[in-house]
Amino acid sequence: MAVTNWIDHLSAKEVAGAVYPGVGTEGVLVLIAVVIWIGWHAITAKQEEDELKKLVKRRPSSNAWKSNVTDG
Repeated sequence: MAVTNWIDHLSAKEVAGAVYPGVGTEGVLVLIAVVIWIGWHAITAKQEEDELKKLVKRRPSSNAWKSNVTDG
């Protein structure tokens, strides 16, 4: 079956309705994505803050980078 006119095809009684699955869930999916994105930023900021606090407690000197020892 070749479709020559999409407007007539999509408005036909046989195919009237959703063109793709999940129609109407876009708003919910965007909201979930925003919550995950903000949560990821909060968790990352907390982890980086903890790592920087550990580094500050060690008080490395300005020449510490020359020894090239990583804390991996």
